[in-house]
Amino acid sequence: MASKSQKLGVIAGNGALPGMVIKAARNQGYDVCVFGIIGAYDSRLEVDCKIPLQQLGQTFRAIKKNKCTEVVIVGGVTRPNLLSFIPDLETMKFCTRVTLQARKNGIGDDAVLRILISVFEKHGITILAANDIIEDIMAPTGVLTKSKPTKSNDIDINRGRIVTDAIGDLDIGQCCVVCRGQVLAVEGPEGTDEMLKRVAQLSQKMKGSLKKREGVLVKLPKPNQDRRIDMPTIGLTTIENASFAGLAGIAYAGEATQFIDVDACMKRANELGMFLIGLKP
Repeated sequence: MASKSQKLGVIAGNGALPGMVIKAARNQGYDVCVFGIIGAYDSRLEVDCKIPLQQLGQTFRAIKKNKCTEVVIVGGVTRPNLLSFIPDLETMKFCTRVTLQARKNGIGDDAVLRILISVFEKHGITILAANDIIEDIMAPTGVLTKSKPTKSNDIDINRGRIVTDAIGDLDIGQCCVVCRGQVLAVEGPEGTDEMLKRVAQLSQKMKGSLKKREGVLVKLPKPNQDRRIDMPTIGLTTIENASFAGLAGIAYAGEATQFIDVDACMKRANELGMFLIGLKP
């Protein structure tokens, strides 16, 4: 395969996705430079440069030194407290914009990421999405598993879509859990896995169990969300946590959700007797 003319930077957080992006990019002929976010990236990942994402000035200098004009920011990162930022000039500018936005309309993860993307773009750096590199990562619509949603599950899914759209519109989160028509949890800054762990701790009277599964995780992108960084993602950990919470299945946005190893996810969901369904827009 012919070599790509541009050098691609991969800013890696935690999880398996950064490694998948790096491998796919190199297979396409990209010259890849891997930047590991200190305190986040998988220690097994080979990185060319370690960066503190909170120190944006240092981050931009590292990217420009390595002559990367395109960057993928991928993998999980705990949203830091702005007070923990070490105030170099670029960081101070970023924090000021975030603070002004928060005072004006409040602020969630998507708004923060939009500001971050705009800062990269002002430095002449184009932000790409993971699915720009991994073409087959987007999950399809329809039922992927042997188990299918029941009428009761369909009711929970429909209610979950309404709730998830609402919290997404407020830039709160991307998913919720609904059981027997009752909303058991909505995602906040803690993320999907921690939300599912909260559901698992609820009384058996409120939720399903491993023997009698009930309830659904509904995961959708936020309305008008910039999906280059924070695309909804499902992997084996999501399925295991949903199972432990006694859920019957997971409903996601078809063609707008990243699956980390869809075949492995389908196999595990079938073993657990859960359904996976990609919802049409």
